[in-house]
Amino acid sequence: MKIIAMLNLKGGCGKTTISMNLAATLAELGRRAVVVDLDPQASALRWASQAVDTPGPGFNLRRDVLALPVERGAAQFKDKLLEAGKRTGAAVAVLDCPPELRDPALVAALLADLVLIPVTPSPLDIWAAEAAVATAREARKERGGRLPRIGLIPSKLISGTVLAREITTTLEGLGEAVSPPIHQRVALVESTVAGQTIAGYAPASPAHLEFQALAAYCTERLK
Repeated sequence: MKIIAMLNLKGGCGKTTISMNLAATLAELGRRAVVVDLDPQASALRWASQAVDTPGPGFNLRRDVLALPVERGAAQFKDKLLEAGKRTGAAVAVLDCPPELRDPALVAALLADLVLIPVTPSPLDIWAAEAAVATAREARKERGGRLPRIGLIPSKLISGTVLAREITTTLEGLGEAVSPPIHQRVALVESTVAGQTIAGYAPASPAHLEFQALAAYCTERLK
């Protein structure tokens, strides 16, 4: 099972929104995914609790959003992830980390094949992203220099603004790959309230197409 860690020490950058919708669009591409909620706020679990159970092979919020403790360290947590993968048939686990670089996030970085760092077009978020990149690079060093790969996600962009146009260039300056962007869209908020992902709430919408592009990017980076 491949592991994606959604990492940033700053709240409000879109980690949970991206985790849930990425998992759903990965499933559309044939890579069954689960989301593991590591945030004490339990936003992903609350989102899933509003969902209507929809049996089938795709992403099921009731079944595929999990809470797994990380208190006993990376090895034990990885065992729990693998057990969850066998139980659900998941090929990918998306770890929705808390807005801090402490034990859950550090364990996630040590286990991840790909660390994704959502960054809004704000100086505060960019400074926080620098710390997240440093954490992921330290994990890579401890693991021999190959994994995790790192991707920076331009997040919550507002179309037509100077900040939205410039953020990709700014993030490239951090020395890591930049993924397709995710814009701030009303449909993303509405889908959360409805207990759905964007794939079910507004298929083929601009928001859905952006997440399909992000899922394709992640699939390529996980090879």
